[in-house]
Amino acid sequence: MHPSTTRSLGMGLLLACTGWALAQTTPTLVQTSTGYTLKIPYLEFSPGGAKQAYTAKATTGDLSTFTADTGSVAPTAVQSGVSNTITLQQTGGTYVLAFPYVEVDGLAQAYSASLTTTNLSQWTVVPNSVSVVATSNTLAPPTGVAVSGPNSQIVGSFSFGSSSKLSATWTAPTSFAVHHFEIIGTESVGGTRTSVSAFASETAATLTGLKASTAYRVMVRACQDAACTLYGAAAPVSATTSTEYWQLQGSGASISGLTKVVSDGNARLSATRIGPDAGTANAGRVQFYYGPMFSQGSTASLAVAVGNAAANAATPSSYLSFTSKAGTSGLVNPPTSSTARSIASVATGQGVPLAANLGNKVRVFFEAAGSDGKTRIYSVDSKDGFVGQDFNSGAALTCSTDADYASTGGCAPTLVIGVDGDATGGNLRIKNARQNKVAHPTQTDWRWDGAPGAFMVFTTDSVASCSTVQQNHGYAVWDGTRWNVQYRSDGCPKLFTSAQACLPMHVGGARYKMYCGDPSITAGKVTGSNLPFLGPKKLMYADGSGSGADATVEFEDWEAQTASRDIAFLWPNGTRLDDKAEGYIDDYHFLAPTGSLDLQVGYLTTTDGVVVPFAVAAILLNP
Repeated sequence: MHPSTTRSLGMGLLLACTGWALAQTTPTLVQTSTGYTLKIPYLEFSPGGAKQAYTAKATTGDLSTFTADTGSVAPTAVQSGVSNTITLQQTGGTYVLAFPYVEVDGLAQAYSASLTTTNLSQWTVVPNSVSVVATSNTLAPPTGVAVSGPNSQIVGSFSFGSSSKLSATWTAPTSFAVHHFEIIGTESVGGTRTSVSAFASETAATLTGLKASTAYRVMVRACQDAACTLYGAAAPVSATTSTEYWQLQGSGASISGLTKVVSDGNARLSATRIGPDAGTANAGRVQFYYGPMFSQGSTASLAVAVGNAAANAATPSSYLSFTSKAGTSGLVNPPTSSTARSIASVATGQGVPLAANLGNKVRVFFEAAGSDGKTRIYSVDSKDGFVGQDFNSGAALTCSTDADYASTGGCAPTLVIGVDGDATGGNLRIKNARQNKVAHPTQTDWRWDGAPGAFMVFTTDSVASCSTVQQNHGYAVWDGTRWNVQYRSDGCPKLFTSAQACLPMHVGGARYKMYCGDPSITAGKVTGSNLPFLGPKKLMYADGSGSGADATVEFEDWEAQTASRDIAFLWPNGTRLDDKAEGYIDDYHFLAPTGSLDLQVGYLTTTDGVVVPFAVAAILLNP
């Protein structure tokens, strides 16, 4: 295969780069919603003889011209003994990026190729540079490879396996001594790869951390040495992970049979995991920041409820039963006043535990409407450490007056996301900012250390000339000092459109999943009801390695909303919720109460469109 045209060269490079990398220094090309991303984990450049090394990415839509992702370029340590090193060479004003070895997934072929540029931003495949080179796939492959979803179960009339795992079995080759096996799962559309190793004596292994409802190509390699420089690879086998199945807790098949997890829980619910090493009475427990029930004419508030025991997978009541602290802790609305003020009411809030470098306390991010009718997002830190129930530095345990929220008050808030027109901290075209959710790597540590890379999604209203729908979600990335709302080149904020109550959840590394309601789908909405209807819930994923810095999840790292997956909610008796029942699930928070993704719980509020919403729980049956 020696293509001679620019387009066919691009196709050759696509084939060469979609394969599994032999080592961390091998480049890959993965498919995205807008084209492809070329990932270069290691390249060397030697200006003036001094060797330097970098990581970088480039994007392409036509597979012939690549655009450098400037946010991804970063220096890395120079490595010794790297085979087939990618090099950047300069001759006058021209640069050539040479790829000596890129391998095709599952084929006994590999390719070399080069890209050229004069400006380091736009790169073109060099004509006639793509050629076939030697491959390491020369040994006998494993045989009889089979792939399926583990942990098969039947609930009601539904049969399903794991939503995040695939298990492979095989027969080992006998023509050489196998050192170990490599099992590689490649997402069929997005190109994301996951791998696991198995001992030479093993004939089965399980891939974990996969996306739900997603097709994968799974390949098994028999390696002759530790570095797998020589191997035999079986042809990839296709398999698809299951849909996520969440079962509501209680009995029967209606909201009347659901178990309330907190007696006075209404709406505006979020959940926080306090780690077992917090050193406080609530250590190891899940803690709610929520809106309690309130009587007609009274003001709403943001209260606290605490799990009745440290979360333990063997004891469901430890993460399904809570005691309310309403009226004795948390944030409440200040009384009505004619004075112009920024905090006239307090609504949805999320507690984020902070690491030692930030004070070993809980920071609550909350939405508050001002007397100007605009809603902004603020934060305030607890004064009782990880207990997270007292946010007033004065004698009071609650924040309930204008004076409390003044700049010199006991609950002085920090503006996090301002709106258009604010003199300080404003964000163009954002009229209101509500229902925020902060995402940080909770699978690494239950506390946030304030390092750059955390992100926030928040509800916006319609954005003139940017989105024609009423419900949207903006996106902000933490730079170590402030939350920066992300904008497109045309001045519009980057938005998830027709999305409500979005909740991102960390699933390891720089990978997240996010649940959103789709209010554009109104099937099941009760005519005349004023209660919020979110429509069906959708699920999508992000991987920070897709664009920009690998450790940061940019807006572009998320799958296209059109690729969002359905999820299934089941009643306690195993039947599936209809459109109305699912559409009225609102203000939810999904997390791993013990820190392990083997137990995932959704805390949510629900109604039938008539009764006042109340707080319940659902458990993921097939993590």
